[in-house]
Amino acid sequence: MRTLFIAALLALAACGPQGPFPLEPVPNAVVPAPTITVTPPPGPFNGTVTLTVAADQKATVFWSSDGKDPRSTSRGRMEAAAPASITLDKTTSLKIFASNDGKDSELFEGAWVRAGGPVGTISGTVVFGAFCANKEIGIGRNGNIRKLGRAPMMAGTLPFTFQGLMTGTHRLTAYCDRNDDGNLTPFLDFNGDTVSVALELDDPYKASAENVKVYVGASGTGLGTLRGTIILPRPPPLQNLSMSVLPADALMGGLNPQVLLQQLQNGYRIFTTPMDTEYPYVVTDLQPGRVLPVPSLIGFGGGGIAINLLANPLSPTLIEADKETVKDFAFGPVTLSGNLTIASASAPMGGFGFGIVAARIVSLQDGIQAVLMPVLFTRDPMTMDARSNYQGTAFKANSSITLRVFTNANGANPITDALTWVVNPFSAMPGHATVNVTTMDATRDITVP
Repeated sequence: MRTLFIAALLALAACGPQGPFPLEPVPNAVVPAPTITVTPPPGPFNGTVTLTVAADQKATVFWSSDGKDPRSTSRGRMEAAAPASITLDKTTSLKIFASNDGKDSELFEGAWVRAGGPVGTISGTVVFGAFCANKEIGIGRNGNIRKLGRAPMMAGTLPFTFQGLMTGTHRLTAYCDRNDDGNLTPFLDFNGDTVSVALELDDPYKASAENVKVYVGASGTGLGTLRGTIILPRPPPLQNLSMSVLPADALMGGLNPQVLLQQLQNGYRIFTTPMDTEYPYVVTDLQPGRVLPVPSLIGFGGGGIAINLLANPLSPTLIEADKETVKDFAFGPVTLSGNLTIASASAPMGGFGFGIVAARIVSLQDGIQAVLMPVLFTRDPMTMDARSNYQGTAFKANSSITLRVFTNANGANPITDALTWVVNPFSAMPGHATVNVTTMDATRDITVP
């Protein structure tokens, strides 16, 4: 019995692994085409976005961004094993499919639109002109100033970026360290125009702002810049030094003194100090054409606000688009002062009176220097004459100065009357006195009969 069992085992072994009966082959299983998913889906994005292309099976992902079908051409086509990552930093349209063992997924098409920079950011450049070259440049946001570094020796730009901002309006102002003291201080250092940027973090198209330009000492496209240096040989302390740019015909016929006074308050302004004799200035965003630059010193005299201005109405300055025009000016070192007496017949009525001692210097080369020195009169109880004293600074040396007195007698306005006279070198009204000065201070008493 044992012998028969062993014989049976040997017979089965001789038949091979498949046994005595051959088996039918099993047909290959059918593999379906892959299916892909793309996240995030097409739409707007901020900054950069990384797409993930996943497949439901092992597959190779192919894509193109040139508009061609990646299934029919390999030119410009990219590929990677699924899951594939695609990083975009600009608006891009993609065509994507996956393939496995010769079977292709459906073609996926979509566009990802770059709506702006990263959420909560404002970026751009500070555009600075030659006035701010080689000076510390800064950018302020809602009053907080950040230094960007020292500008190059020539006009140019410096980049800036603010991050982590919230929804709201952000006011940007550029500064340059006008006095080179290492600080950026509003009202002391020069600041440019203010640009307002509104962010809405929930809206991808308003969640950031890029390519913002903030100007300091420079003009926008199509506009011109006027810059130069105003020299004060003996600068009076704490006077307002202004550079106003008037229409070319502002001092010609039909002068309105009130408008002129208002215009003299515009433009570049800085306070003088006894230590500084040179004052660089800049006026930006000027319309191309001819203009009349008028530097002026405005301070307090014995009877109110004193004005000392330079103007050459016969020689206007040409402003050109996208260019800087350089024009320098110089006041003088001479102080002129004296006593003033107005006879009772011409004196203002009442115990006190107000007047202007107006002075003008006329030169065919330099134009006009006009100085208005305010005075307060007191009446002499014995003679009934009105008496005062006057003083003016920064007169040009080696000049002939014509003086005339204007008062508020009979309801007159001495300021407007004086302005009208000093800026009109052909005025028929003669002066009350003429003083020829050298380089030294001068004294001249004036008596008006």
